[in-house]
Parts: sequence; C-alpha cells; structure tokens
Amino acid sequence: MSGTGIHVRGHCRCSTDPVRFEITKQPYEVHYCLCTDCTDISGGALAILAVVEKSGFKVTEHEEKIKNFDTKPTAHRRFCGTCGCHMFLYVDAFPDFVLVHVPTLERADNLGAAPDRWVFTRSKHPMVTIPNDGLPRHEGWAGTAKAA
Repeated sequence: MSGTGIHVRGHCRCSTDPVRFEITKQPYEVHYCLCTDCTDISGGALAILAVVEKSGFKVTEHEEKIKNFDTKPTAHRRFCGTCGCHMFLYVDAFPDFVLVHVPTLERADNLGAAPDRWVFTRSKHPMVTIPNDGLPRHEGWAGTAKAA
C-alpha cells in the first residue's frame, strides 16, 4: 500500500461548524469516475476520487452531522446532513479503503497524487468530452497499475 505520510484536510460546505476530516497517507490511487452513481450524486459531469486506506483517514470535527445514503446496496455515501455536501464513501468491494471526493479537500493542500485513468467511460453523459490527456480510458471499472 502507499504509506507515505501527508496531511490533507477536507470539509463540507457549512459556513458554521463544518464536518472536517483529514488524510494522513498518500492515496493508493486517484481516478476520474464517469459512472452514473458518482455523477448523479455529485450533480457533476465527473467525480475525482482519491482511494485512501481507512487507517489514513479520520473525521476530526462534527462527525455527528454525517448522514449515510446508500446509492447502491454496496455503495455507502457520506454527506453532511446540514449542507448536503457529499464528502466520501465506502464501497463493499474495497473494505480497507475510503473513497474521498477530491473537490472537498483544501485547494492549497497537496494530495501527493494525480488521477491516473478514466473509469466507466461507457456511462459518461453525452455532452461530456474526455480530453486528450493521455490517460487510459476504461468502459467499466479498472484498477490502478499499482494493483498489478
């Protein structure tokens, strides 16, 4: 696994008493996701997800505000019950990891990794054009090269 120590902070959108969390290990992987589950819940054209070992992730403030919404029987999404911000999720297929929505992280903090592929391209919205960025594109799920 990754193990490199970092300190990245994230939070919901509440202006008062936001849910705050931190990442203290470099993500195992980061990817662009175009699945309808991620895009529909975020209201965006894509999701940028950092896959972090659970041991390197911690909610540090206002955990009591966090609510769960299962978008699938195997996808457990956590959002702020006050502002509605979707911050992270747990997926049954990856029991040792939390998937953090990168846009909820402090912009000035260095995550230490960049997206390395596009996944679920067959599900992308028809108005979305994937840029010619040289990253691999996968119609469904594809793990990082680190898993090979």
